[in-house]
Amino acid sequence: MKAEGRRQKAEVTTRNHARFGGALLLSAFCFLPSCRTVGVSKTSGGYAEISPTIAAEMILDSQQVVVIDIRSSDSYRGPEGHIAGAISAPFDTIEMHLPELLPYQNQTVLVYGETSTDGAVAAQLLSVAGFRNVVHVHGGIKEWIERGYRTVNAQ
Repeated sequence: MKAEGRRQKAEVTTRNHARFGGALLLSAFCFLPSCRTVGVSKTSGGYAEISPTIAAEMILDSQQVVVIDIRSSDSYRGPEGHIAGAISAPFDTIEMHLPELLPYQNQTVLVYGETSTDGAVAAQLLSVAGFRNVVHVHGGIKEWIERGYRTVNAQ
């Protein structure tokens, strides 16, 4: 009787791990062109677009996400700060930063600017440059802060 109870408990545990693992796999592959994940939309520019809420979840859930801030160096270090762990690659000099960014070409790259417009242009540029999983954070740092997410200062 005890052996049967252990077997049933093991089956339940295995099913729960399979469900959890399936959710992780779904989120890991949500950037494939055929994916219809809630909160993620694919643009005609070859990159995905997400809200700050989804971006925050992705940053917390994955070690494979690279965050790129395309604002000026002054804005990156300024009073608004930047998303923790973000790499500064100002848009006006992003071409010069491409060699530094190439190691991240096959990872998920979250791009944001001051607002939606500048970040979207940078996301499209990175897609054209061969980055495979480019994701633009809609609303940029402004919406990130408006939604109550923290930033850090590099002063």
